[in-house]
Amino acid sequence: DGLETLLRRHFPKVVWHQGRRSFPKVNLIRYADDFVITGESRELLEYQVKPILESFLAERGLSLSPEKTIVTHVNDGFDFLGQNVRKYHGKLLIMPSKKSVKSLLRKVRSLLKKHRMAKQETVINVLNPVIRGWALYHRLVVAKEVFAKVDYGIWRATWKWACFRHPNKGRRWILKKYFHPLGNRSHVFSVLLNQEENTKPSGKKRTNLASTADYPIKRHVKIKSEANPYDPAWEMYFEERLRKTIQNRHGGKMILRLWLNQEGKCPQCQQSLKDDDEWNIHHIRPKHTGGSDKISNLIILHANCHRQVHASDAHVVLPASHKLRLMSA
Repeated sequence: DGLETLLRRHFPKVVWHQGRRSFPKVNLIRYADDFVITGESRELLEYQVKPILESFLAERGLSLSPEKTIVTHVNDGFDFLGQNVRKYHGKLLIMPSKKSVKSLLRKVRSLLKKHRMAKQETVINVLNPVIRGWALYHRLVVAKEVFAKVDYGIWRATWKWACFRHPNKGRRWILKKYFHPLGNRSHVFSVLLNQEENTKPSGKKRTNLASTADYPIKRHVKIKSEANPYDPAWEMYFEERLRKTIQNRHGGKMILRLWLNQEGKCPQCQQSLKDDDEWNIHHIRPKHTGGSDKISNLIILHANCHRQVHASDAHVVLPASHKLRLMSA
């Protein structure tokens, strides 16, 4: 759109004036129509950058939103895309914003109010995607303490929901009916499947309310700017990123599925894939030739076998019986 080019033209990385150099530190961070512009000082942003930005937008029939536009110091912090960016004692921290937390809890309470007379299992199935999505979005930042507060707020909301349904019952009765121990937590909002129909549960499967604590904090590793997914030279780099992504998002479930499909063996050397082995994920059809990240296009190789495959540009496939299992999984 030309905005970044315009700012770079007016504010290069180094400015020389009367034999002295200065660093404006003007940078643009953009996501869709939301953006942040950083600068060396408040005066620079207010009296030099902002007029240029307003002129740029006016030429296109646009304008800055008064509600969302502020000029502030990073020590005071600002909200961006549901997260708060602020320096604490010289260290930059990004955390879920207070508005985002309030919005989540408000939505949880609204859904509970809407489903006051619904089955507990239904309520859990309605709330879980909301909680899970919020936690996955914020798990990449400093969110451990915020997650704990959110979990407590959700627990309080479910407790009030349960008490509303049984105004004549005591607290112990309500706790026993709706909240059960799980791991190191003593009162988890959960229900045995078919329990509400007074039938014997099959295998005692339990539906639990999701907790933000179920999603450990994982720092995002920025992709290398020069990395090209269509260049064969970067194939191993993207496969390593995919391996970490699968581990973070799916835990061991997808890895276990691949391991079972391969009958626990490396397709390259036909030796067993053991727990203490170093391994990598490999694309059967490379990404640069149109391959995808679908499980049908992935296999696990020993790390050394993986290097050999890429060094020799070999093509590794699963035995026919294994491929059938992959396709039918």
